[in-house]
Order: sequence, then structure tokens, then C-alpha cells
Amino acid sequence: MRVLRRAHEWHRTSVARASAPRRRVRRTELRCTITMIGRRKRPDGLPFRLYAHYGKHKVSFGYKLPNGRWAFRLSAPAHNKEALAEIRKQAIERAEALNGNAIEPGTVEALVARYFEWQDGLPHADERRKAQSTLDENRVESKRLVKVFGKMAPAAIKPKHVYGYLDKRAQLGAPAKANKEIALLSAILEYGRRRGELETNPCRGIEYNPTRPRQRYVTQEEIELAVEVARSRRSVGDQLPSSAYLIQALCIQAAYLTVSRPTEMRELHRQGIRPEGVEVPIGRRKAGEQQRVKLVLWSPELKAVIDEALALQRTSSVHVFGNTAGQVYTRSGWNTNWSRLMGYCEKEPQARGVPFERFALRDMRPAAVTDRQEERDDRIIGATGHADERMVRKTYDRRRQRKVRATR
Repeated sequence: MRVLRRAHEWHRTSVARASAPRRRVRRTELRCTITMIGRRKRPDGLPFRLYAHYGKHKVSFGYKLPNGRWAFRLSAPAHNKEALAEIRKQAIERAEALNGNAIEPGTVEALVARYFEWQDGLPHADERRKAQSTLDENRVESKRLVKVFGKMAPAAIKPKHVYGYLDKRAQLGAPAKANKEIALLSAILEYGRRRGELETNPCRGIEYNPTRPRQRYVTQEEIELAVEVARSRRSVGDQLPSSAYLIQALCIQAAYLTVSRPTEMRELHRQGIRPEGVEVPIGRRKAGEQQRVKLVLWSPELKAVIDEALALQRTSSVHVFGNTAGQVYTRSGWNTNWSRLMGYCEKEPQARGVPFERFALRDMRPAAVTDRQEERDDRIIGATGHADERMVRKTYDRRRQRKVRATR
């Protein structure tokens, strides 16, 4: 009887379960069962799932698995910089391997990584070290090179591969960029040649893509319009009377007045401000040469531009034309902001009926040289910092009409 009673209860329970409506599981409930990793609160440049913990006495790097466990943890004393650099490097390599992103040894991609490590490790005073802005740009350029040559052995690259790259990039409308990227590849392969990874540099003797020199001449009216529009723009949130656009417009004016390169103005330091003028480091120097500077004596306009730029800095920055955080503008950060300002400037001429064309910081030096040549300034070589007049006439003089005297 007891067995029959249990069988009857089991049958009744089964029927009740079968007759009850099935509950549908919602998508939101399914999502909750999946373990997800949130976005890092502070970008630290580490690979996916690799985390750093900075303690008072110890620093550690660990790789967290999807189940929440640690695949590995490496630690070193917080005061030992060499040990910290070593465990960080090891942790990144192991994390990349676990993520499937490990760089294969003996490839161009590995050589590119070692080249930038070598550059970063050089003292800033070393003449072989490139400027930081150049290295930042090179890193962007190297990504295109790695996509094409990354899995090849350095010794496997032939001139035909280099020419193929130049031709393809030219067909896509970027012949000048292709030239710069191959110049970087040549420097990287030359570094590999010194290390014995290849016998000859396939980029040596390569004929680069022909490019058309830039002929843009910026008028004073266009510069003044850019400054005027920048003054009319307010900061984000309309909390301050000035904006980052005005800092850039003043930098444009200073570059024109001092006949300086873009990098020389973006990186201009406060310590370069002297009682008698502005001391501007001459950016490019040949191997073995010491850093040269030019002292641009004060003019009323230059003094007003520099004073206003210093007054606009809202943080204690060492740079005259720094960004809102007081740091040097990166090339991409500058271009993004400047492109917006040029967009605002293009609307004004349409309403006023005056000509205007977009221009860039790099156009200021040629504009200044052209205006000085027109005024027959015989001190143009000293103003540019070049050693001879040939480069000035070829690159920076953009006069479309030359005024000459009749023979008699």
C-alpha cells in the first residue's frame, strides 16, 4: 500500500507540473548570467584582462581569467624601477600570448616593436633619438607598415615589395604619406641591419613617389579672421570667456611673427620668454650639432600675443600654447580642434562676401617668409634658422609674382 501511495503522489505531481504554464526566461536574465568585464576606469595601456595594482611597498601585475581566477601574478618592490619595468614587460608578453596577440619573433612586427623600445630608451640628449612628436606620428605610420609587412622576415623584403607599397598607396591618394611610411620602414630596417637581422636595406636607393609642393599662401586678412572667430567662440559649457580655439589662433599669430615651424610653436616653453624677446629652439638639427636657438626681439604685436596666451592658461603649464590640461598639443589633438575652427571660419566669409580658404599652422612660416621677401628683408636667413638661402627660396618663398626693375 505504501508503494502504491507514493506512486500515486508522484503521478499527481508530474501531472501538475506538466499542466502548469512554462515560464519564459527573459533576455535580461540571460545577460545577467554572463560574466562581463567592464571598461577600464583609467586607461593604462595594458592588454585585455591584464591589471596592475600599485601598493605602497609592492607593485603587481595579474591576468584575470573569465572565471575570476588569476592566471598569473607578478610582483616587485615599488621602489625598484628596473624590476618593475622587467615584470611589466613579462606580464604584457604573457598576457598577449594568452589573448592570442603575441608578436611572432623574427618578423618585421617584432623588429618594429624593438625599434620603438630602443628609441624610447635613448636619453633625450642623444642625437639619435627622435623628437617625441615625431615618434608619436611614427607609431601611427608603423601600423600601416605592420599590416603589410608585419608577418614577413626583415630579410625577405625586396625592393619590389617596397615599390608595390608606394604604388598602391599612391593609387589610394596618399603618395606623400607613403613616402613618409617607407622612410620610417627604412630607418627600422637599418636598425635591424645593425643588429644583424638582414644584410642589405631594401629601401636604399628607392625612388619615392613624386609629390606636388604645397603652394598655399595665407593672407593677413585670413589670419585676422581666424583670430576674430576664435575670440567669438566660448569654452565648452560656456563657463569661461575664452576657448581653446583662441589659444590656437594666438599660436598661429606667433608662428607667423617668429617665422617658426609648427613643432617649435606648439612646444614653446615659458622659460623661453626673455626680457628682450622670445627664445625659440630651432627644431631640426643634423647629427653632431648642438641645439641652436634664435632670439626673436619683441615687437608690440608679438608681445601682445604672448602676454594674452599666458593670461589664458588656466593651469600652471610650462608651455605657452598648451592645451586645457596644460600639456603640449599632440598633432592629432591640434588638427581636430583646428579643423573645427576652420569650419566656423568658412561660414563667416560666405556672409561677408570675402574670400577665405582653410589653412594650417605649417602655412605660417612660408607666409612670413613670403611677406618678408616682398619687403626685401635681408635678414630672412637668421629668421628661419636655415644655413643658406637656397632652401628658403625653394620651400618657403610662395610669391606668385616677382617685382623687378627694368634694365634701364
